[in-house]
Amino acid sequence: MPSGNGAGSNRVLALAGIQAGVIGALVLLGYLAVDSAWHRRSVWTVPNLLASTFYGDSAYRQEFNSRTSTGVALFVVIYGLLGGLFGLLVRDHGSLTRAAVLGLIYGTAWFFLSFDWLWKHVNPLVPLYSPDRAMLVGHLLYGAVLGGRFAASRREMAGAKQPEILPPGPAEQ
Repeated sequence: MPSGNGAGSNRVLALAGIQAGVIGALVLLGYLAVDSAWHRRSVWTVPNLLASTFYGDSAYRQEFNSRTSTGVALFVVIYGLLGGLFGLLVRDHGSLTRAAVLGLIYGTAWFFLSFDWLWKHVNPLVPLYSPDRAMLVGHLLYGAVLGGRFAASRREMAGAKQPEILPPGPAEQ
């Protein structure tokens, strides 16, 4: 893979970030499910709340329904793309600890940006009905996983060698 600041390097950083973002999103969803069960709410509350972005109030139910997977997909796509952006912003500077701290800052900043501005304009039900404390703690977890996993994914992808294409030998010509 090309090294330096070329397109190949950006691609590796974005892919490592997307991978880390999707893993972080799944951890965040898992945490929200545990928190919901702890507080005796349905574990499908947050995915259904996000599904209401497409289906309106009818999607916001306390049980798994045909629209729940849409909310899960939206969640994973948003947080995966955020991971890709994180990868392009952080690049390959610093250690695992630094990446985790930057991830914590990034996850927290996204929480405040999305709940104080974005969701109020896109789907006002999300900031109104989402569990605030659980979402903040979940975004801290997301950020920590994002930063830590990004650093590991970046190293793995940078260390992977592409297979060389050799010219045909004399017997193959």
